[in-house]
Amino acid sequence: MLIPLFLGLMAIFMPSVDPPSCECPEPPSKENLTERQYDSLLIRQAFQGADLVFLAEVTGFEEKSGSLFRASTEDDLWDIPAEKRFGIYPRLKLKKAYKGHKDLKKRSTLSIVQRWRMCDMYFNKAETYVFFGQLDRDGNIQTNICSPNRVIRFEQQLKVVEAWME
Repeated sequence: MLIPLFLGLMAIFMPSVDPPSCECPEPPSKENLTERQYDSLLIRQAFQGADLVFLAEVTGFEEKSGSLFRASTEDDLWDIPAEKRFGIYPRLKLKKAYKGHKDLKKRSTLSIVQRWRMCDMYFNKAETYVFFGQLDRDGNIQTNICSPNRVIRFEQQLKVVEAWME
């Protein structure tokens, strides 16, 4: 009887702690802009602030992505191997570098490292993205939901994003 009362009083008098949030830069104002103009502005700003900008295909995921996103047991019944279909630590196949060419070309493997769970971005296997990344002090490529990374499914999408980066 005293334990629930004690726990209730602790909950009332303990200071609340807000969970850490992503510290995204202030987005530009959408006032008087079409959606296309706003996207263009976001891409241009991200391009200027990024250390690396590149087009790459997600080929798999690092083990630290965890096993939450493996194929279901129903898929296993059809002899489909249980592999990750999406995750937060993608391994990448570089297709084109737009910024940071030297840093990208000297790597034998290319992968994204994310550190803040609430800010992590999920990527799909076998999808191609334009990535906007930063290099951390250890030389790892980082990105998160604050970056306007774009999935590219059609050549026309790529042409639009490339034009916005000029």
